[in-house]
Amino acid sequence: MAESGKTEEEIAAVVKQGKKAPGQLRVIRDLGDTADFGPELRLTQPDLNNFMLFNLDVDINMPDSIWRKGKYRFTISIPNDYPHTAPKVHCDTQIYHPNIDMQGNVCLNILRADWKPVLGLSAICLGLQFLFIEPNSEDPLNLEAAQLMRSNPSQFKEKVSKTLRGGTYDGKVFPKFI
Repeated sequence: MAESGKTEEEIAAVVKQGKKAPGQLRVIRDLGDTADFGPELRLTQPDLNNFMLFNLDVDINMPDSIWRKGKYRFTISIPNDYPHTAPKVHCDTQIYHPNIDMQGNVCLNILRADWKPVLGLSAICLGLQFLFIEPNSEDPLNLEAAQLMRSNPSQFKEKVSKTLRGGTYDGKVFPKFI
């Protein structure tokens, strides 16, 4: 099982504690789908009393990613009517990325128009990881980053590299990863 903050026995105990809403039951099932995540993706629960709130830590180790060596935390808040409504995702780590704005809002198609109840936590986690492999400058939240990525890819990569070194750029403080 992924590091969900609960062992399988604890999850079973939660299920037995009483009647669960359908969304909660679906979350329990979805957690099983995250069991095979490698060390690059860690799903945890910051508050064991809130079964619908998760943290996802994404360690970027892919050699082709310009965000390589970065470690990013996302908060995933699951609504009560899940899976009929997509979870809300926020990037808690400052990042320069065309699909994540400077306030941490995330643009991922499966969190909006392409959401379907058949999707789950696993699809969201893998989709977030994919943003670090194939950023989409055609559907951006950070318009400046997307425009720079399209018009001058080498300058875009250099700016990402600078932000990975940590410090203040364009009035924002970035954590040091390299």
